[in-house]
Amino acid sequence: MKKIISFLQKCIRRPLLLCYSVYVLWTAVSGLYGFGADSLLRATGKLGTVELTASDFVPVNLEQEGDGWRSVTADPQLLYDVQGRVMTVRVWMDFDADPGELDLYYIQSPGEDYDKYRRVWAVRQDDGSYLYTLPRTYIHQLRLDPGSAENLGISIQKIRLNEPAGLEAYFDLSLNGLFRLAVWPALAAAVLAWLTRLWDEAKQTKTQKDR
Repeated sequence: MKKIISFLQKCIRRPLLLCYSVYVLWTAVSGLYGFGADSLLRATGKLGTVELTASDFVPVNLEQEGDGWRSVTADPQLLYDVQGRVMTVRVWMDFDADPGELDLYYIQSPGEDYDKYRRVWAVRQDDGSYLYTLPRTYIHQLRLDPGSAENLGISIQKIRLNEPAGLEAYFDLSLNGLFRLAVWPALAAAVLAWLTRLWDEAKQTKTQKDR
């Protein structure tokens, strides 16, 4: 026990190394767990790839225009009932103007309100498609917001759910992921160092009072 306490004390004295080590370990474990869990779901037929078209969705605040739509408000929506798991949504779509934000919302049970806490953003891919990555949770319904502008012409070629992904896809190597790797452990280390300093000062004050 003394060796364990001594080891933990040494780690706390080097907060930057400790926080980066914990973050990298957690990221690695989470990625491997996600890959294993999804592989099992695919093997049992619970996470199959699904090809959809825009006609599979219920349009809200959209008017049909040829093979596409035109938004009648700044909040166009496409609703799709899932009642299961969806890990990724990839959408191939074009616009006749700047679409603004491209959000994907989800709810986990009937009657829930869509809110900012259950929302993911699109990441533009090299082929021009937009990829949304969802959390590992049961999803009742998806709400795709294909833009945030009024009078926007929208054309959707296809939509794919749960496309197969290799092991590397479970480790966030995007700019956002690298930014989090650089910033979050450093912030945690700064907080830990501050708390350690407060603890040392409190111990010194107590020692002085006891003399």
